[in-house]
Amino acid sequence: ILNVFNGFCISGPLSFTFFLYISLAYTLSREKMTAGLFVVQDKYSNKKIGDEYAATIIQRLEKLLQEQALYKDPNLKLNDLSKKINISGHQLSQLLNDNLGKSFSTYINEYRINEACKMIINQPNLTLEAIGYEVGFNAKSTFYTTFKKLKHTTPMLYKEQAEKSTNL
Repeated sequence: ILNVFNGFCISGPLSFTFFLYISLAYTLSREKMTAGLFVVQDKYSNKKIGDEYAATIIQRLEKLLQEQALYKDPNLKLNDLSKKINISGHQLSQLLNDNLGKSFSTYINEYRINEACKMIINQPNLTLEAIGYEVGFNAKSTFYTTFKKLKHTTPMLYKEQAEKSTNL
């Protein structure tokens, strides 16, 4: 009886492991076979905004941002901006993603960082932190992180380079 029990204790887990591996291999092979059957569609593929309309909206958007400097508002939301150019928030998001390849936050942050660069050069007496708040960032760390991401340098190094350029 002891030999039968020992044999069962060894063969039971081995059998279970064998069937587990077989089941796993079968499942993975089925996923590979069916993976080609499913087509992933673009987010807005069936509701593409026409190129002419998109160009008009982008032009209105850029004019609004340049004239009113709305990007300086740290609480600016996608829906707030979309209302000002008379389109839905969904359409604005689609337009930015499909036509410019950017998210709303990236688009707005580019305006903020470009303005910060101008201020660093034209108003060297301001601290970098003050400039960050002035252009619409809520936190110094967000300003520094975004600046480095978009300009591939820190605000301090950018300021030092700007000062060297003006002293030449």
